[in-house]
Amino acid sequence: MSESAIPIEMTAEPIEPSKDMRVAYTPAVIEDNLAALEAYVEEEIAPYVGAVIDPDDNEQVKGARACMKALNDLKRPIDNERKRVKFAYERPLKEFEAKVKAITTKIDDVRGGIKAQVDAADAAFKERRRALLEEEYAGCAGPIADVIAFEAVLDPKWLNRSTSEAKAMSELGDKVASALKGYKTLQSKELAHKDEVVKRYADTLDLVAALELEDELADRDRQMAEFKAAQQAAEAAKREAMERAAELGSTIIIANRPKNEPAATHEAKAPEPVRRWSLAMEFEGTEAFARDVAAALKELGVTGATIKCLGVVGNV
Repeated sequence: MSESAIPIEMTAEPIEPSKDMRVAYTPAVIEDNLAALEAYVEEEIAPYVGAVIDPDDNEQVKGARACMKALNDLKRPIDNERKRVKFAYERPLKEFEAKVKAITTKIDDVRGGIKAQVDAADAAFKERRRALLEEEYAGCAGPIADVIAFEAVLDPKWLNRSTSEAKAMSELGDKVASALKGYKTLQSKELAHKDEVVKRYADTLDLVAALELEDELADRDRQMAEFKAAQQAAEAAKREAMERAAELGSTIIIANRPKNEPAATHEAKAPEPVRRWSLAMEFEGTEAFARDVAAALKELGVTGATIKCLGVVGNV
């Protein structure tokens, strides 16, 4: 039998499980000649330190580009060696981290499967507890069950396993009693905006906030009433001014009608020629009334006149 045909027995080394991670490492020692390299670099860059070129001299600009290339060539091998050492220095660490992460990922995967089941169990527990509390609320809420939603009284902590069913039921009863007391308080009061106030209370279970809303709405109503009253007063004053201006216009027309001309006639007559007239008059009133008079005269076709204030004769 030839030597190459001799069978070789292979045995695998057994691995004993261990809960502790033991790592042995030797910090790398980097030996270098950086001091000598620095001295060399300083010699090489000395001719370029403090260099100033004339931007208008094309030859100097061209020479400056050549200097930049020389400096790049000086730096390149140094930087390449730095990168090579860094890669070699970090490689064992990165390989070690990858192996450790592969192990911890197995733990995370198993934990994730268990967590999904725990989350599902907790969700089912909360649904059962919620249904139980909601049924209890419907039975003890009485007249407020249709006004205050169950969500308004529900405390999220009652749905947790850490809160016993008995404690959750007890605290629910106390909260319902308090809510019912506040609701009856609102019903006993004369409120102009009872529906809005009760809704605010149903949403917040805050009696003070609900009553503050009544004050806010009452103040809004007062402001609206004052605004409408002011509008009505302004409209009444405007109508009065327009009526006075119309009366004034009628007086002007009557005063300027020829004495022998009848007030109205149905007889056909030749068109009356259009003439130019002047108007001189004085009247008393507020500035708003004066503006109304001007508007009335304008509607009558009286233009070209200026109404001037001659002085104050009194206050309205």
